[in-house]
Amino acid sequence: MTARSDLNLRPGRKRRLSTRVAGLLLAITLGFPSSQAESLQPERLDRAIEAAQQQLTGAQLESGFFDYDFDFLRGKPTGKSNIVRQAGTAYALGEAYAHQRTAELREPLRKAVAALAGKSIPVDRGELISFNGKRSGIKGGATALALLAELYYYRNSGDGRFAQQREVWLQGLLGLRRPGAGFLRAPDLTEESHYYNGEVWLALAFYNATFESARLERQLRDIDRAMMAAYGKEPHIGFFHWGAMAAERRFRDTGREELKRFAQSQAENYLSGLRPKRSLNANTCYSLEGMIPALSLTGPEDALYQPLESRIEWEMRKIMTFQIQPGQTQLDLGDGILLTSPDLAAFGGAFIANRKTPLTRIDYTQHCLSAIIKYRKWRASETGL
Repeated sequence: MTARSDLNLRPGRKRRLSTRVAGLLLAITLGFPSSQAESLQPERLDRAIEAAQQQLTGAQLESGFFDYDFDFLRGKPTGKSNIVRQAGTAYALGEAYAHQRTAELREPLRKAVAALAGKSIPVDRGELISFNGKRSGIKGGATALALLAELYYYRNSGDGRFAQQREVWLQGLLGLRRPGAGFLRAPDLTEESHYYNGEVWLALAFYNATFESARLERQLRDIDRAMMAAYGKEPHIGFFHWGAMAAERRFRDTGREELKRFAQSQAENYLSGLRPKRSLNANTCYSLEGMIPALSLTGPEDALYQPLESRIEWEMRKIMTFQIQPGQTQLDLGDGILLTSPDLAAFGGAFIANRKTPLTRIDYTQHCLSAIIKYRKWRASETGL
C-alpha cells in the first residue's frame, strides 16, 4: 500500500491533510453525537459497545492475538506489539462477554485465552506469560490480565478446559509476591511495577470471588493491607484504575469498610492530585475504569459524589467522540487540520489515541470498551434503564 500526504492551505478553508490510496478519497464528518445529552443515552452507549466489540473481534488473527495498531497518517501499522496489551484486550472481551453473554464473543475470547496459554512458560511451581518464550520476556501484568480473561470465560460459559492453566497462572502470580509489599515485575527482577501491582491484585481478588479459597483469602488480606498502605501514602497514576477496581471487588466480597474508603480515596486523589485538570485531547478511558467503581461505592450524601460524578460525565461525553464511526474516513485533528483517509473505514468501533495523534491501538479500544460497559451498568443501576 502506498500513501501520500498533502497540505492544502487555501484561505478561508480548513487545511486538509489527506492520505490517498489507489486514487480513492472519501470524506465524511467526524461522528459526533447530535447533542451532548444523546451521547450518554442507553441506546447510544449500547451502539458504542457493540461497535467496539465487533472491531476487536474483527481484528483477531488466526493465532488468537489481535492486530495491534494502525497509524492513519502513515497509512500502515507501526509494526510493534505488546503482550500486556494483547492480554488486556482479551480481558476487555471477557468483560464484554460477561455483560452480554453472546455467542459472537465466546469463541474470540476462547481463542485469545488459548493464545495466551500458548505463551506461558514454567516458573517454579507455576507459569507466567512471556511473548518470546524466555524468562527475560516474562510479564507479570500480562499473566494477571490473562487470568482475568480466563475467569470471565469460565464464569460465563461454564467451560472448564483452561482449569489447569488457570491454576498455574495463579501460582505463578503468587510466586511474584514480595512479603509485606507488592509484586515483582518478573521473577529475575527486583523492582515492582505500579501497573502490575494493581493488575495482579485485581486478578487475585477476582479469582477468590469465583472460587472462595480460604488460603487465598488469607493471602489477599495481607495483600490488601500492603496495597492500601503503599498507595494510600503515595498514589500513582499507573496503579490508580486497577487498584480502584481491585478495592471495589474486595469490598463487595468482604464488606470491609477500609477497602471502600481506599477506592474512594484513590478517586479523590485522581481528581485533586494525579489529574486535576481536564484535557479535551487525551484519551482518558483508563481513568474512567477507576472512577466509576469508586463512584458506585459513594452515595449522593458524600462530599466526593458530586465532583466525581461531574468528572465522569464530562470524560464520558468526551471519549464518546474518540470512537471511529462506521464508514468514517475523516478525522478532525484540531487547529484547522482534517485528516482524510479511506483506511479509517476499516476501523469503525475503534478508539483513537487522542485528538492530535491519528493512531488507533488495541489498548485504547480495550480501556474504552471497559469504561463504557462500567458506565452503562452503573447508570442502569441508578435509573433502571
